[in-house]
Amino acid sequence: MIRSLVAPSIIGENSLKENEEGLLIKRNLTRENLEVALNEETHVWLDLVDPDTDEIQWLQKVFKLHPVVVSDLLREDRRPTLVIYPDYMFLSLFQPQLSVGQVKGDEVHCLVGGKFFITVRKSSSATIEGVYNRIVQNEEAWRRGVIYFLYLVIQAVIDSYYPLLDRISIQLFELEEKTLSNGEGKIAQKSVYRIKQQLIALRQMISPQREVLSNVIGEQRVSQSASNRDLFAHLYERLLRIYDVIDAQRDLSNNVLDLLQNQESARLTEAVNRLTVISIIFLPLTFLVGLFSLNFITTKPELAIPLPGWAFFILLTFITLLSGMLLAWFFRRKGWL
Repeated sequence: MIRSLVAPSIIGENSLKENEEGLLIKRNLTRENLEVALNEETHVWLDLVDPDTDEIQWLQKVFKLHPVVVSDLLREDRRPTLVIYPDYMFLSLFQPQLSVGQVKGDEVHCLVGGKFFITVRKSSSATIEGVYNRIVQNEEAWRRGVIYFLYLVIQAVIDSYYPLLDRISIQLFELEEKTLSNGEGKIAQKSVYRIKQQLIALRQMISPQREVLSNVIGEQRVSQSASNRDLFAHLYERLLRIYDVIDAQRDLSNNVLDLLQNQESARLTEAVNRLTVISIIFLPLTFLVGLFSLNFITTKPELAIPLPGWAFFILLTFITLLSGMLLAWFFRRKGWL
């Protein structure tokens, strides 16, 4: 599907063509009318949503696109990129989408020429839709030209990262609080690992886009205007802030994961201590039971202990009390009591 916005080229404040309702914007022209408009003094924004091969071939014919650009428009899962051609520049951006706990990037291809701006995407996007609808009666945007359209699209793509990052921040703080209060283990660990995967995906999208935006700032079409250069420099700073936020959240996720692992280690140590206490308690009892079950008198009378029965009872009681006192002292010294 090809949507279009066409307006007369604006050169200076007094040349803006308006009617009583505002700007003279023509929408969704046919291909034939678009070809006519492109040969006139007009600014054009074409928005292609899930284009078929025929529509891409029409773009190639009308705008004389390089075959590499055409193949990039049809191919998915590319890195953010910028390619400069004599008559236009081609760049690909990624906006994040959260699907079943995983972060995926939706590609937005942009073609920027002297008086045309083209966006190509595989699926509908509220981000691009918002810019497209707002720009219809935005006189300032049309006055600044197609470079400003590119600025608005990149700004919208960058802003689309913030809601997801805010959501991840809330999840991390909630996991940290639950870990400290309830000591949740395996469930919290799975959540942290899922968040770490999301942050890795976001970082992989943001990192190459920094280079792309830096190259856009250095492009002659942008740098020849000080105001445009300042606008894109501001976008670059916002992209750097997002990158810093991702790094900070990655550090926080590592801290939460370390906290969970320390709690697991503490629980394991506590379990070992309990088993040690139980084994130490039963060790002297086992020794006594083994000692007095050796049948000294019946097998080796010369080894029989010359003590009456009541003396054995007193001896056993004394050994038991002594063992208990020694165990209590030992446990207190170890901090187990």
